Amino acid sequence: FIPDDAAVQASADRHLFPTEYSGHLDKVMIENTKIMNRCKEVAKLINEDYRNERPVFVCVLKGASAFFHHLTSELMNLKQGFSYEFLRASSYSGARTDTTGNVKVSSEEFDFSALEGRHVIIVEDIVDTGTTLAKLIPIIKEHGKPTSVEVCTLLEKRIDHERRRSEVLLKKAKYAGFSIPNKFILGFGLDYNELYRDLKDIWVISKAGIEFDGKL
Repeated sequence: FIPDDAAVQASADRHLFPTEYSGHLDKVMIENTKIMNRCKEVAKLINEDYRNERPVFVCVLKGASAFFHHLTSELMNLKQGFSYEFLRASSYSGARTDTTGNVKVSSEEFDFSALEGRHVIIVEDIVDTGTTLAKLIPIIKEHGKPTSVEVCTLLEKRIDHERRRSEVLLKKAKYAGFSIPNKFILGFGLDYNELYRDLKDIWVISKAGIEFDGKL
């Protein structure tokens, strides 16, 4: 649980970022060391539930890729068997700091047969309004015919229930790294206008970052 006022000012020796992002970042919400430790803890929870199974992870690109990499690395250390697939889906578009409500799922080349009769864990970077999952979960259930579907997310944003889709309220993430306040954050795979995925820590974007035209 990350409190509403938990973001801290950056330290030059601890919080490293490309020089071209100077002025774009407001405060650090979650430091990389805390993210790494939480990846280990979430991996242990998954291992406890699937020790005698081989779940299929569906990594939602692009945002979840960094979390997925570190999570599965920790599962390897625990000798947990698994397989994985990648799927591209998004409810954000371009230079927006709020979800559009329109979800794009690129599933044309996705091998749904790999999910049939299997325990599926969808790996997300962040769950806020639940718009992406409300579209994605039914697609996976209909075309993949898995035995079960669970959600593992790095971040779960605390927002008003009326903004969260009712379908997803009934299907909360079984595994969540951090509960965070309702702020637009980036880094560790999360982007704004396709920038900032290459940050080690998770940051709150600054006004200058929001107004940046995306040309580096």
